[in-house]
Amino acid sequence: MIDVRQLYQRIILEHAHHPHHFGILDDYNYQQVLHNPDCGDTIVVFAQINDQILQQVSFKGEGCIISQASASMMTDIVIAQDLAAIHQSISDFQQLIMGKLSASKKLGDAIVFSNLQQFPTRVRCAALAWHALQAIIEEAQHGKV
Repeated sequence: MIDVRQLYQRIILEHAHHPHHFGILDDYNYQQVLHNPDCGDTIVVFAQINDQILQQVSFKGEGCIISQASASMMTDIVIAQDLAAIHQSISDFQQLIMGKLSASKKLGDAIVFSNLQQFPTRVRCAALAWHALQAIIEEAQHGKV
């Protein structure tokens, strides 16, 4: 029988080695680059937002397994959502990685990061792509393209 930690490790490795929505979008109107100097991670998030809906999202990046897996999971969660729902998902994820499980049902595979608060440097790795998306959402909500 497989224990929960092994299952979580498998999910993280699967997303890190076979990331979803990886690469540059052909037709994006927003992008954000963030770097985590603690770990050396770099993430670029690309988004196509029209009429306050995230039509397409992708990412490119280099770094640790946690940052890459988290970015992959994030794209699965937020694609085709309106900006208000995405803002809530970002907030839910931030709560999750700080050890608060109240909104975890909406986060799909990202639940694997529920114990990450025990590793503060890894929290920054997992949050990197989410912070990049948050910057994009704020820019889009203020009407900047």
